[in-house]
Amino acid sequence: MNPKVCVSISSTDTPELLGRAQRAERLSADLVEVRLDRLRSFHGLTKIARAVERPIIGTNRPLSEKGSFDRSEAERLKILMEAVEGGFQYVDLELTTARLDRVIKTFREKGAKIILSHHDHFRTPDPAKLASTLVQLQKFKPDVCKIVTTAQIPEDNLTVLSLLKANHQNSPLVSFAMGQAGVWSRLLAPFYGAHFTYASLERGQETAPGQSTIAELRRIYEMLGVE
Repeated sequence: MNPKVCVSISSTDTPELLGRAQRAERLSADLVEVRLDRLRSFHGLTKIARAVERPIIGTNRPLSEKGSFDRSEAERLKILMEAVEGGFQYVDLELTTARLDRVIKTFREKGAKIILSHHDHFRTPDPAKLASTLVQLQKFKPDVCKIVTTAQIPEDNLTVLSLLKANHQNSPLVSFAMGQAGVWSRLLAPFYGAHFTYASLERGQETAPGQSTIAELRRIYEMLGVE
């Protein structure tokens, strides 16, 4: 087994994002998520795609989903489309996106793969609720479903990992719990069938609470003999 790790990077500056994407690849990231929502300028996205051989995920998280993008929905999707046209292979779209069917179709016509995501920034719902959310995501036939919760207690890790285990033979799923209490779910998710897990590039550059660095994850996986 070789657990897949996606390194999530963010910056206000495109050249800095480019450097971080290259560093993520050098640290053996399997995928790189480029967070677009903090950027001041969106010129140079093509350079990032050309500089990195690993698949790149474009994410432009709006304020309503605890992201940083504060402009119109049309602008948000336009920037994601520019990223795809520039060579990004994946887009992360929220389940709450208006006219989602049409949006997915438009991105697919440009060759993008779809990660359809749902985030609960406050809690980890019970297993039945999580299963119901997964069914909602699967209706849109994305390439990857993504369900992210927030861990309040250690047992929340088990809830998320159980969801992964139950889904193991179905559509690709990424799932874990955010926050310090959810660190174990991020680490163990690939062992329970997650398509990949997320890490930060280094300490202080986390894009979500509870992210370990890719170096830390790789070290642990190496100790476990799965690298």
